[in-house]
Amino acid sequence: MAVYTIKYNPFNSNYFLTASADWTVKLWDHNNTKPIMTFDLNCAVGDVSWAPYSSAVFAAVTTEGKVFTFIFNERSLYMI
Repeated sequence: MAVYTIKYNPFNSNYFLTASADWTVKLWDHNNTKPIMTFDLNCAVGDVSWAPYSSAVFAAVTTEGKVFTFIFNERSLYMI
């Protein structure tokens, strides 16, 4: 499947996100060959971006126009 975009974390360049036609957003560590986490958004993902103010917040937009925001804290991940 096509990867539409790759965005490196502006606070830690070891981590990056991919947005793909296979309906997923994946969080990667540059030093590993498998993703740390995979999020299935049930629609093709057109773009993804890190928040400019936090290393633990990112958003994704689907081709249907839905926006998903992800927030990490010490113990869990929130999707709003």
